[in-house]
Amino acid sequence: MKPKVVPMTSQLKQIFESAIKKVNETTEHQEFVREWIGPYQGKVLQLETEEETFHIVLQREGTMEIRPGSYPSPEVIYKASSNTLLSLFTGQASFRDLMKKWELVIIGAGHESVPLGQLMLRILQQPG
Repeated sequence: MKPKVVPMTSQLKQIFESAIKKVNETTEHQEFVREWIGPYQGKVLQLETEEETFHIVLQREGTMEIRPGSYPSPEVIYKASSNTLLSLFTGQASFRDLMKKWELVIIGAGHESVPLGQLMLRILQQPG
């Protein structure tokens, strides 16, 4: 029997689902999200791979959720292969290097990448 191969997109989505769960359960992370959102109602970050598109909704109360498909006007869109996005959001590759090689295209408010990166680092460094 062949072992089941988990597509990279599933791994990418799992990382974000896990991160979002930690944000929604941790007051400190929620405060970070509230400060990031500032005076706005929320923010939407979209990820597009060759296989799948999904978006992450940051809500005013500091919670987050992941939704399938495209959003009509996200703050930022990250377009890359699922493998590239996986390496980016697990800290194995840098935004700058991937963009210089044209492996990552950022459309919209690229500055949203800074707090997203900071949040992901906080979560990845958190025990458990």
